[in-house]
Amino acid sequence: MVARMWVFGALVHGVPTTRHTNMKCEVHDESFVEVKQCRLKVLGRGIIGANVYLKLKVMPVKTVNVNFSVWKKLSGYHPYLFNTTVDVCHILKHPNPSNVFFYFYRALKPYFNANHSCPFNHDIILKNFVLDDKMFSLFPIPMGNYMFAIKIMANEALRLTIFSYMDVNVDKL
Repeated sequence: MVARMWVFGALVHGVPTTRHTNMKCEVHDESFVEVKQCRLKVLGRGIIGANVYLKLKVMPVKTVNVNFSVWKKLSGYHPYLFNTTVDVCHILKHPNPSNVFFYFYRALKPYFNANHSCPFNHDIILKNFVLDDKMFSLFPIPMGNYMFAIKIMANEALRLTIFSYMDVNVDKL
């Protein structure tokens, strides 16, 4: 797909490319969850996969809410596009394609073992999730560095925050 974007006052024609650059996980409640893995892995030339393995210490997890926000790096990271909180159990039971969270969940789903509604009685694993340039075809975003902050609240308390960093570039044709 050829994208047209305004960059520094000029219209740029090109193909947007995305890639993971970093990933961090912060545990807020060590009695609830242990992070076994939270890292990026090179899968091939220019292919970077995100991996997260969360070992749940308290089961079942009956309620899950996720606050999902996007930040753009300017001089530091600043809020960008959206900051939304969703009830994951409800979204998985009643999928709504117009919900922005569902759009990102659909991209994660092939790499994710949490493909069912609550309760969760198992560890949560995201394996080799690769950003697909087509993910941003519905709403093109400008070139730059971005951070996704994902705050996970389970059983009514904040348990974990995942920070995922990515670059969006435009290769000129």
